[in-house]
Amino acid sequence: MTDATPALLAYLSRWLDESRGDRDAEAVLWGRVAKVSEEAGEAIAGLVAATGQDPRLSSLLGSTHSYDDVVDGFLDVAITAMTAVEHAGAPT
Repeated sequence: MTDATPALLAYLSRWLDESRGDRDAEAVLWGRVAKVSEEAGEAIAGLVAATGQDPRLSSLLGSTHSYDDVVDGFLDVAITAMTAVEHAGAPT
């Protein structure tokens, strides 16, 4: 992490909170944690597609994802998890 990382995560967390409406803090935190799982699932699906591990899809569509897509998915997981940590108030 750089010196700017905690400030960036706090900014991203505040930006996400602005769209939460009137949901309580615990519901928002559960939503953040669930989003980490969703992003992880997308990263796994990208890896499956990039490596041709689903013959149903690869025989119909060919390769639908690249390794760049997989890396982007991993980064989505990391950012989503870090903003959940920041939102929860855990030390970084």
